[in-house]
Amino acid sequence: MAVRFDPSMPEAGAGPDRQPSDMLEEVIDALSEGLAIFDENAVLLRFNSGFHEMNPALSGLLEPGLDWALLLREWAARGGLTAEDAERLSFMEARLAGGDWMVTPLEIESGDRVFELLLRSTAAGGFVLVQTDVTEHHAFEEAERAADQLVRKVLENCPANIIMSRVGDGEVIYRSPAATELLGNAPHTHAHFASRAERADFITAVLPDGRVDDMPVTGVRASGTRFPSLVSARLIQYRGEDVLVSSTVDVSKEVDLRRRLAEQREQIFQAEKMSALGELLAGVAHELNNPLSVVVGHALMLRDEDISDDVRRRVEKISEAAERCARIVKSFLAMARQQPARLVPMDMAETAQMAVDALRNGADGLATRVEVEIAPDLPKVRGDAHQVSQLVINLVTNADQAIEESGIGDLIRVTLSHDPGAQMVELRVVDNGPGIPKDIRSRIFDPLFTTKPVGSGTGIGLALCHRIATAHAGQIRLAEGGQGATLVVRLPSTEAESAGAGEGPRAAPAEARGAVLVVDDEPDVSDLIREILLRDGFDVEVAGTAEVALEKLETREFALILSDLNMPGLGGRGFYERLMRDRPGQARRMGFVTGDTMSPQARGFLDGAGRPFLEKPIAPDELRRLARAMLEGAGG
Repeated sequence: MAVRFDPSMPEAGAGPDRQPSDMLEEVIDALSEGLAIFDENAVLLRFNSGFHEMNPALSGLLEPGLDWALLLREWAARGGLTAEDAERLSFMEARLAGGDWMVTPLEIESGDRVFELLLRSTAAGGFVLVQTDVTEHHAFEEAERAADQLVRKVLENCPANIIMSRVGDGEVIYRSPAATELLGNAPHTHAHFASRAERADFITAVLPDGRVDDMPVTGVRASGTRFPSLVSARLIQYRGEDVLVSSTVDVSKEVDLRRRLAEQREQIFQAEKMSALGELLAGVAHELNNPLSVVVGHALMLRDEDISDDVRRRVEKISEAAERCARIVKSFLAMARQQPARLVPMDMAETAQMAVDALRNGADGLATRVEVEIAPDLPKVRGDAHQVSQLVINLVTNADQAIEESGIGDLIRVTLSHDPGAQMVELRVVDNGPGIPKDIRSRIFDPLFTTKPVGSGTGIGLALCHRIATAHAGQIRLAEGGQGATLVVRLPSTEAESAGAGEGPRAAPAEARGAVLVVDDEPDVSDLIREILLRDGFDVEVAGTAEVALEKLETREFALILSDLNMPGLGGRGFYERLMRDRPGQARRMGFVTGDTMSPQARGFLDGAGRPFLEKPIAPDELRRLARAMLEGAGG
């Protein structure tokens, strides 16, 4: 409640001699502001000490009765005011005289001080000049302005993007240039999120504690493309509103780096699994080599016997199955060795067609119709025909089994085409079956990974295909899209002529070709080798150990010596080293027929010795070719 001062009422505590006018003078003098009071004629009535102290230039001039116009003129002349400030004050006084109650304050500088001058009219028709020292306030404002400018300069040049936006509608209040560059200049932050649901989740996360750090969201760039990002934000009050200050970090490079690291880890993991698988396959193959050699060899030799057509057909089936087993074992060994295959120019079309025909005419046949489409003038591929055939067989068999087990689909299409620009021959095995679920597509080439029931699949088929394609400097992948599954194999083409035109008919046994010493601790294997070479005209002796072989060499020389590597006692390696020391001429006629080409020791020995070797299981034709080649180079 305002209290009006009444001069007729004595102030509480005032003595009988104190007048209200004296008290008013004291109050005016106690004011921190400078005060000068003028009457209706613009004549100075009184001023306080504050006004006097603020205007030392008016010293000696300030007296009651001083005219306003004279005061302004002298104030400007003595340097307390500029001429422009004096003119403005004169104009302001004229406006008060015209009926204004108060006019806009005027800010002046006097020396190192800054003052604010304010004119107000009085009830008696005069006016009051109020002078306030605003130097400190002015300095504070300047400091604030400088700080604001610094903050703005920092924000404008900061590489981090910063956005201020209202919580409710997402309207952007401020956006740094970095934010504009990344996210564009949309008026609302909704445009910065790939979906409204993500922004809703972001708001829900930030509201409880007023902050959120590194929240993963899918952002939208200024170009409209999406990118992975991390958003951090703080909730503040700004002009009475809830406002979010947020920063978005583009983590596309980090995500890509993590993806590449994951791929590298997967490759390392694959290599470790393949190494373990290689050891397993090597053990299995080694155990199978000797008995399989016997089956393959005798089955092939039975073809030459005088037998009935019905028996011959059965023998041929046994022979084909045994040869296929032999090829599979050798493919396993090639995969486990992780060494480049011995590649020669081969007819990819013929190999693929033969592989499909073998499946069609096999004991189990194919449950699904298979169409083969081969482009004309297909160039040759440098490869191993047995391994490539196994690759085709595995791919077609997988598709056939998937269709048969699911009851979905009825067609497998095998196509061969040429990409001249890339110098690649492309094999596609396409089916309209159930396809491969997305969650396992990245694992289909993993060794031992299978979705088939226990006992129905080994998980080796596609892993072997991957290894074969890689060994041929090619690629295998699962194509995206379309019904069913599409597996694409690309192998480098070659213009080289096909190696060899094939062997002619085998010559009939003629004169003895020379004596051969066969050294093997497996009687069945040594008997098989003996029988094959006897039919080819060789004189063959057999030794079960290296020690027995050395005894035979004491009394006889041999045109060829064929020895196993792993045997009890001295073994094939010790046998060779003993011959190199005592009988170098016989050592140069030595070759190896072995199932152990997996271990580093065996590989190192074979590579170091430089002698011919044949890998078990043994096929008669391969053994004959080895023997003839060694005879041609005998003594070398």
